[in-house]
Amino acid sequence: MKYKVCVVTGTRADYGLLRETIRRLYDNNQIDLDLLVTGAHLSDSFGKTENEIVGDGFATYTRLAIPLGDDSKAGMIHATADAMHCFVDYFLVHRPDILVVLGDRYEIFSAATAAHMLGIPIAHISGGDITEGAIDNTIRHCVTKMSQLHFPGCEQSRRRIIQMGEFPETVFNVGEPGVENIKKLSLMERSVLAQNLKFEGMLNDYAVVTFHPTTMEDDTGLEQLNELIGAMDSLKTISYVITLSNADAGGKAINNCWLEEGNRRDNWLVVSSLGVIRYLSAMKYAKVVIGNSSSGIVEAPSMGVPTVNIGDRQKGRMIADSVVCCNPYKSEIEAAVKKVLEPGFWEMCKNVNSPFGDGSTSEMIEECIMKYLKQRNHTIEKGFYDCM
Repeated sequence: MKYKVCVVTGTRADYGLLRETIRRLYDNNQIDLDLLVTGAHLSDSFGKTENEIVGDGFATYTRLAIPLGDDSKAGMIHATADAMHCFVDYFLVHRPDILVVLGDRYEIFSAATAAHMLGIPIAHISGGDITEGAIDNTIRHCVTKMSQLHFPGCEQSRRRIIQMGEFPETVFNVGEPGVENIKKLSLMERSVLAQNLKFEGMLNDYAVVTFHPTTMEDDTGLEQLNELIGAMDSLKTISYVITLSNADAGGKAINNCWLEEGNRRDNWLVVSSLGVIRYLSAMKYAKVVIGNSSSGIVEAPSMGVPTVNIGDRQKGRMIADSVVCCNPYKSEIEAAVKKVLEPGFWEMCKNVNSPFGDGSTSEMIEECIMKYLKQRNHTIEKGFYDCM
């Protein structure tokens, strides 16, 4: 008997983090893996990143397209509803024994809601985090409450999940998948990466930049982006590798601005997506990671690279000593970048201890999922664990 395990991926970011877990589940001879590919993966505007999935050897998967043309908040809500319809129809025909999801995006919420209401158990990776500036924060907690297995990335997040009423024996601190990628993937040499990207700026000092909308705020993305661009232009000795925003409300305007401004600057490289290997390789040789992506909070400290974290999008996360947080104003961003580029600070970053695990994440997830599948009592009913 094989267990049917379904994994959903909707963006370049969650696929990069799920990659090693998908590989383990795919290679497990007791598992029949259903890989559902949706969201930005299927869009040319976001780099058609399903090609990366195929390149990794996962040629058999199901495409579930959802509308991404309207990136307003109302558009996100409509996309959430449309995605839920797609997942319900799929789960009714291909009923998995367990659904595996990562994170907090609206398409993940749709998949989890459909599975939960159909009585399908859920394993949730990277719950328990706090990101006060993003609507993802509450979505993440909703998915936690619908899930039967929990795989947080640090001890602080494990405790939060238990505080939400989940029983301790269902919550496993497995570390962050991004740390596992750093420890296990073969990254590119700097010169090879520069040649691959056709960007000589990577042979000198450069920064990796990713800036997403802060979705709990109203239309602040472009204003904050212009402050960031002003700070970047003031630091004339640095080149910039810029990856575009994800499919969130307000992301289209940010991406159009990056592309337009990038055409005017020789020291910028603007790309829709680098893929996990090139992205981590670019981060490895960078002088600093700038923006408001979780990769600056989780992966960069594990690589000994300093981060300038802008604004409130990641507010509430565990922050390593190598991360300098600042408000989204030109003067503060510029000052923060100058601070992390000081030789003493940069050297300190090389010895920062990461709280996000030892690189065995996917192995632990596979083991816990298999144990659950063999012992489960075919109900998703669960009680509430009172901490006091």
